[in-house]
Parts: sequence; structure tokens; C-alpha cells
Amino acid sequence: MTKIHRDALRSEVASIRALLERSAGHDPLGSRSLQKRLASLEAEIGQIEDVEHNVASVALVFDGEPVRGSSGIEADFAGKALQDYQELVSKHVAAESGPLAERGRLPDQIHRQARMNVTALVHGSFGFVLEEDGGDQPGMFETPAQRAVQSVTNLLEEVAAADGRLFDAKLDELDIRIFHTLKRFIGTLHKARSTLRVSEEQRDLKLDVPSVERAFERVSQVDVEEIDETFEGELLGLVPIQRRFEFKKADDGDVLQGRVAANLSADYLERIEREGLVAAGGWRATIRTKTVLHPDGRHTSVSRTLLDLIRP
Repeated sequence: MTKIHRDALRSEVASIRALLERSAGHDPLGSRSLQKRLASLEAEIGQIEDVEHNVASVALVFDGEPVRGSSGIEADFAGKALQDYQELVSKHVAAESGPLAERGRLPDQIHRQARMNVTALVHGSFGFVLEEDGGDQPGMFETPAQRAVQSVTNLLEEVAAADGRLFDAKLDELDIRIFHTLKRFIGTLHKARSTLRVSEEQRDLKLDVPSVERAFERVSQVDVEEIDETFEGELLGLVPIQRRFEFKKADDGDVLQGRVAANLSADYLERIEREGLVAAGGWRATIRTKTVLHPDGRHTSVSRTLLDLIRP
């Protein structure tokens, strides 16, 4: 149940109440029918509010040139947009366990966790209700797909915001493969001159024409490069709680610092610290260096992530 459906139910409740006020004392039979419908709607809303839905559910509603009123949408555009959105969800699910591989297919387990099904259509404009596979068996806790849907909405909001600093700040931590999929999704909307409404269970995000234009300009102006390298050297510092590291390369003495990837467990980091292996040589570190040319075109940032750390 997305917010767009909740709003529709509440709007119908308001309309029926207005009709009851106008027909009071004039149409007893009609009033009785309206009261039954009102009671049914209020019961449905109450049931929805009482249930915690720990399952990914979202409505993507398109408007603009690809949409034919409330009766249809260009199949080519809809297919591309839904595929791009599904990839955004899948890659966010994968990124929960650490940086994505530079290339290659995501693991089958990730695809199963992130798989979304079209379960209904939204009319008015034209949209699709997506729900994660197995959504008819809700659990007690948030699913990876549910968290991913929320993250994708956050990302779309940031890239299209009037304040460009929101997306600018996001770039340094945004996985390059997620960025490329975001760029393709925004490009699909922009090329088709489509707008988008994203409706989750409790919130809406509306990307109108100016918002899509801003988002397209930002992703078009960004250049992101990543490279994974392995170095021999000395581990100068490691903070397990903050997940930060400092590493001194053996070949030229350069000191590299940054954050530690999620795939390196806290237990492993704490054991290194506990056993006094920090500030010691003889380590082989795999470090990802990310270089971002920001949308303003005036500055470049470099960030590093420790992907692996072993004793040779």
C-alpha cells in the first residue's frame, strides 16, 4: 500500500463526507448508501494504518510525452525506465555488503533479494506499482529491498534538488556502478520528456520538468573514475568503530587514508588492533581510489576505500 493509494482513499472519504453534508435530510436512501461506503473506507484505512508493512512497495507514476492520458504509455520507454529502476534497487541491495565489483553480473542471491514485480497499474497519469518478490509473505523486519527502495528515492531527491550541494556531497560515497545506472535512468526520463512521481508507503517524491532537467545537467557534468590497486606496506592506523584506515606504501612511502569497506568485518578489524598488528609492516592492502569531477566543474575530489587487508 503506497502513499498514492492512501491519499486516494482519504480523498474519497472527504468527497463522501461532503456529499453527506449536502444531501442531509434530502435523500435518506442515498445517504444510507454513502454511509455504508464511508464506513467501509474508514475500516480499510484503519486496517492499513494498524499493519506494519516490512516489504518493499513503490509506485512509479509517469507523465509527459510518453504517456497517453490515463490509457497508455510507450512500451519502449516504460521497459527502459522500469529496467533502470530495478537495477538501481539491485545495486543498492548489493552495496549493503560492501563496494560493488568493478564489472560483472551481480550474484544470483542479490537478484533474488532485490527482485520487484509489477502488481498493479496506476491511472490518472500512467504508472506501475512494484512490490518485491515474495511480498505476500511479510516479515517482522525491513527487507534489503525495502531499504534499497528508500535509498533510491533519497538519491533521486538529492540529484534533482534545487540545492546542488546535496548531490555534490553524495558523490564521494556513491558507488560508481550505482552512479552509472542513475545517469542512465535520468537520461531515459529526460530524453522522453517524462516526469516522475515516486510513491512509497509513507512519502511522495515528484520530479517535474525542471527537476528532471536539473538532475540531467548534474549527472551529465559529473565524471567518475575508480581504480583498484594492491600495495605492500605498513598499516599505520586503524579505527574499527569509525572504520577508517591509514596505510604507508612500501615502494614510495606515500600515506593513503580513507574508509574501510563493509566487507571487512568489525571483528577482523578489532582483532588486528587487539593483537598489536597496527603500526606494523608486512601487509598487503587492496585499495579502491575514486576520483570525482563534481558538477560545478571547478573541483575534483579523491577518496579511498580499503577493500582487503591480508598478511602475505
